[in-house]
Amino acid sequence: MRTSLLLAAAAATVMSLPAALVAQDAGPVNRPSGRGSVGIHLQVTEPKGDFAANTNNGFGLGGYILGALDDNKILNLRGDFSFISYANNRRRIPLAGTGGLIQLDLRTTSNIATVVVGPQLLGPTGVFTPYATALGGFSVFWTESSVEGSQNADPFASTTNSSDAVWAYGGAVGGYFRVSNGNTPVRLDLGARFLRHDDVRYLTADRVKQAYESNATPVPVRGRADFITYYIGVNFIAF
Repeated sequence: MRTSLLLAAAAATVMSLPAALVAQDAGPVNRPSGRGSVGIHLQVTEPKGDFAANTNNGFGLGGYILGALDDNKILNLRGDFSFISYANNRRRIPLAGTGGLIQLDLRTTSNIATVVVGPQLLGPTGVFTPYATALGGFSVFWTESSVEGSQNADPFASTTNSSDAVWAYGGAVGGYFRVSNGNTPVRLDLGARFLRHDDVRYLTADRVKQAYESNATPVPVRGRADFITYYIGVNFIAF
C-alpha cells in the first residue's frame, strides 16, 4: 500500500509540473507518442513484502507499444511486456554410469513474463515530458531445469518445475528526455513500474537447493508477490 501511495504521489507531482519548467527549448514540439511509438527497456526489479523475503533482484528486458487516443496526444493506450529472471543456478553433475568422466551442467532458472495494458497520460511537453500509467493484465511465474553437456550449450533434457499464471495490476511513472528530433524523434525513457500479484505459486533459490540436496520434488512458495521494476531505454515514433 505504501508503495502504491508513493507511485500515486509521484504521478501527481510529475503531471502537475509547470510547462515553463519543462518546455526548455524553442524548437518544434512533438508529443513522444506521435500517433504510435514503441519503447525498449533494460529492467531491474526490486521485490517487496513477502516476495522480498524469498527472492533477490531480477534482471531482464521489456518493451511497450503506445498509441494516442486523442488529437492532442495527451491520453494514450499503452501495452507493456517484459521478461525477468530472478534466480539462476548452475550445478556440475556427473553422467550416471561414466564414473565421473563425463560431466553435465544442470541449470535452473526462475522467470517472470508479464503482459499489462492501460491508459497513459502525458504531462507538459518539452525536452522533458513526464507520464503516468495505470496497468492491468497478467504475469506467468515459472521455474525450469535443463541438462546440457559441459561443453555444449544445447540442452538435451528439461523439466518445468513450477508454473503459475496470475492477474497483475499496478502502475508506472516516468519521463521522456528528447535526444533527437526529425521525422523519427528519439527519446531516452526512464521510469519505475509497480506490479502486485495477490496469490501466486513460485519457486525460490532456497526451495530449489533443498529439493536438489534431498533428491525430492521442489515445493513452491504460495502468496503475494509484489515488485518494482526500474527501467531505462529508448522511445521512438513508429508512425
